Amino acid sequence: MNIGKIIGKNINELMNENNISQRKLAEIINVTHPTIGKYVTGEQVIDSEKLMAVAGYFKVSFDYFFMEEHKGLDLLFRADKPNDNMSATDLNEINKKFEQYIDIVDLGRMKYVPQSCALKLEENKLNEEDEKSIEKIAMEMRRIFNIQDFIPNNYFETIQKSGINVIATDFSNKAFFGASSYSPNEGSFIFINTNKDIPEERQVFTMIHELGHLLFHRNEYKEVKYNPLYKSGRTDINEKVANKFAGYFLLPECLVKEYIESKNNDVNMTEMKQYFKVSLQSLYMALYNYKLISKNQYNDFWKKLQSNHLMTVEPNPLPNLSIEEKNYRLISSMKKLYADDEITVNRISEVLELDLNKTRDIVKKWGASIDQYEKLG
Repeated sequence: MNIGKIIGKNINELMNENNISQRKLAEIINVTHPTIGKYVTGEQVIDSEKLMAVAGYFKVSFDYFFMEEHKGLDLLFRADKPNDNMSATDLNEINKKFEQYIDIVDLGRMKYVPQSCALKLEENKLNEEDEKSIEKIAMEMRRIFNIQDFIPNNYFETIQKSGINVIATDFSNKAFFGASSYSPNEGSFIFINTNKDIPEERQVFTMIHELGHLLFHRNEYKEVKYNPLYKSGRTDINEKVANKFAGYFLLPECLVKEYIESKNNDVNMTEMKQYFKVSLQSLYMALYNYKLISKNQYNDFWKKLQSNHLMTVEPNPLPNLSIEEKNYRLISSMKKLYADDEITVNRISEVLELDLNKTRDIVKKWGASIDQYEKLG
């Protein structure tokens, strides 16, 4: 296929995915309707300036249009009303990040595919036996990650050191919290939205929530463009399972009790939730679940949140980790490539979405410790 037809095919696919007509795109890039028709069929090759405008509108990279095939992702999402708030443009943004990542990271050097776990659920609810099974699996995963006895400083690094790929970036759409993807060839991926309006606690919870999907819902990563967008985490059983897993993983009963004993039962809830890196809501849920607070205390907590309008706001949030700290594996790969003169500062800046001055500061730090960074594998 010649280059004009490849570009035209990719433009046409983006228009179809985003429900954009040829006439609408013509208005956007300031050409005639018949000209767009020629671009799409490959009869006329679009010039670079117009192609950049198309790329900007659909939020894809310039080189996207020159690829005959694009990697497809099978995604599970955690988002507010994703059917309403997620668009094809958001999916293209995720795919762009995925393609940038696999272009830099050698996936073959370390790839961990968590064992698939099955629950025999009855109807659309979890019984006591189901919850015990989820808790047991959560504790086993902490053992596999070698954090069964403590809370790590950086969960992002912990998960990536196991071989699971985490791509953390600002996805601008704050209704999108995260997604996960799995394939036998590429392995396991978790996408996290680091948008400043999403508290650090929610970002951590979303990462472990998506890990839960990778464990319990492997059969749902079926085929390209299979996108089960859950309408409500309160009614969908898969979301309940992933939420329960994240709660048990982040707040193990043994560590919660150990923490309380270390404080002689005089616990400051803000300090405790920051220690465990969870939201105040998650902490109270765990304390009630483990029968460490009474039903009255639990109900009073929720009444206070509602009366103070704090249901969607995290009180005393955790400080944010940097984008470098959240992208441990990507940064490690970039360090090696930079040391070998195989990646430019401009490319690093583009992938990390940082300005050049900030990127140069980061690269200078690499130069001081390039021989000491921890290699994967």
